[in-house]
Amino acid sequence: MSDIKRACQFLPFDGLSGYGTLLAETGREKEEKRQISEDRAAVLDQMTGLLKKKDRVEVVFYDRDCYRRIEGTVEMVDRIGRKLCLEGRKIAFEDVWEIHRKKRQ
Repeated sequence: MSDIKRACQFLPFDGLSGYGTLLAETGREKEEKRQISEDRAAVLDQMTGLLKKKDRVEVVFYDRDCYRRIEGTVEMVDRIGRKLCLEGRKIAFEDVWEIHRKKRQ
């Protein structure tokens, strides 16, 4: 048996692929969705009205059981369906907590 083949038998084996990620997800704190005040809702409506395709933004939004922060390029703003598509992820306007426009590089 060659040294390479022999070394391969000692490589780590992940028989339950994705199990580690699942454990990390279940171990994190769950957070309640915050109520948006009328003032914050007005500011968010104004910001989403100004967004255009290819804008660079940072968005804080509620995702199932916690708030997440994502930065990227706007792919689509659906004002009728009230959704924002950012980095392949569709985010409902009602789940958005903050939006910050970034300067283009």
